[in-house]
Amino acid sequence: MTTTLKLLRFLGPTLLFFGSFVVLPPLLISYFNNILDSNMLWIYFSCIAYSLIILLTLRRKKFSYTPRDGFIITFLTWVFISVLASLPFLNNNLTFYDALFEAVSGLTTTGSTVIKDLSLLPDHVLLYRQLLQWSGGVGLVIVVLAIIPAVSGGMKVLQAETSGFADKSFSPRLRETARSLLKFYILITLVCAFSYWIAGMTWFEAFSHSFSTVSIGGFSIYNENFGHFNNQAVELVAVVFMLISATNFGLHFLSITKRSFRYYLTNDEFKFFLLIILITVVVSFVTLYLKEGFTIGDALRYGVFQTISIVTTTGFTLEPLTAMGSAVGFLIFVVAFIGACSGSVGGGMKVWRVLLMLKVGFSNMTKIMHPNAVNSVKLNGEKIVSSQIEAVFSFIAIYITFFLFFLFVLVFQDVDFYSAFSGTAAAINNLGPGLGELAENYSGLSDVGKLSLTMAMIVGRLELFGVLILMVPSFWKN
Repeated sequence: MTTTLKLLRFLGPTLLFFGSFVVLPPLLISYFNNILDSNMLWIYFSCIAYSLIILLTLRRKKFSYTPRDGFIITFLTWVFISVLASLPFLNNNLTFYDALFEAVSGLTTTGSTVIKDLSLLPDHVLLYRQLLQWSGGVGLVIVVLAIIPAVSGGMKVLQAETSGFADKSFSPRLRETARSLLKFYILITLVCAFSYWIAGMTWFEAFSHSFSTVSIGGFSIYNENFGHFNNQAVELVAVVFMLISATNFGLHFLSITKRSFRYYLTNDEFKFFLLIILITVVVSFVTLYLKEGFTIGDALRYGVFQTISIVTTTGFTLEPLTAMGSAVGFLIFVVAFIGACSGSVGGGMKVWRVLLMLKVGFSNMTKIMHPNAVNSVKLNGEKIVSSQIEAVFSFIAIYITFFLFFLFVLVFQDVDFYSAFSGTAAAINNLGPGLGELAENYSGLSDVGKLSLTMAMIVGRLELFGVLILMVPSFWKN
């Protein structure tokens, strides 16, 4: 009963944020365009009404949040908001499974879509899709923690929401940490929108795409995605902000507040992330030029933009990925499993885990060659204990297991292996576009296939353990 009250209380500020910043702006646009969206109107008033009820009843109650509460509240909040967010799509000729897929893809910042022709959607629905990604990017629970007073054990909820945000880069006080994240997120959104406008977008295009850029989402308001603009200045802006959003926000926060870049230079994860980007871009460029017959200019343009977009798990495209050839497409999809840095809004396994795994591998090789050598694994100058190494290897093992499970479901639905591999990778890494049959959209999947990938998106967003732990019987007993 207590956990239920905690969940109801958390839903109060969550729905307040969702109604005010995600539903209200598109609702106003629909009103001024004389096509008032009744579904959005109903959702908005329901969110506000519920928030007021919680304000008058549970607002002043103090709860102590346990790790068990954190996982339950986080998972159920995402499921509830996902179902609620799907309702506006039902007004636009989408089935329930399609609407749920689109909503979850937005909230998890995946960027996959089942909509064949975006030009058929009114402007307010297009803006709504973009705002779904923006709200999901920073994390719904972080928004809640920025609004409500810090509570005992609230860090458990934050840790269940996302990996890496709650680190020593920020204030030790939970509420200040959440507010710092939210302020920085809003700031880079505004700067990104202004930069897009300077580069040649209209204000509507600039804000719409800034929402999906800083959230590393990948949604666009055009069928051709970023290929619609055919503007290298716009693409450069996107590349810069994709890299910013894929980097640990704690590093940005420290560098800005301390006015020093040394925090970037001394961070092992960030340096390894840049190395991955550099190597993948070079390999993509050479492959496009020598193997696929691209000109030097096009090879550089596509190699940089598409590689950074996919490796950071953003998912913007200039052309369907199949246009780059099978070799480059497969390469960047495999690298996308690494994902973005911890403490960022990107998906994937996270760079620090892969870096740690490699360090352990090289350390073991050293021990084989020099059995008597004393060699410890360090990350950012700190020694990594065995429990942390075990956690990383177990995470990667479970990650691969989940991937193979969802891959099998798609293959069982008669999806060819190439398309199924890319679709599953895109979903669990919160990436977006696929390859083969799924290069343009996911409308060709069966309802079972769409529901499977919808689950994969949520699993990927909550980093596996947040979902897997709910399936363990002992979790519910104690």
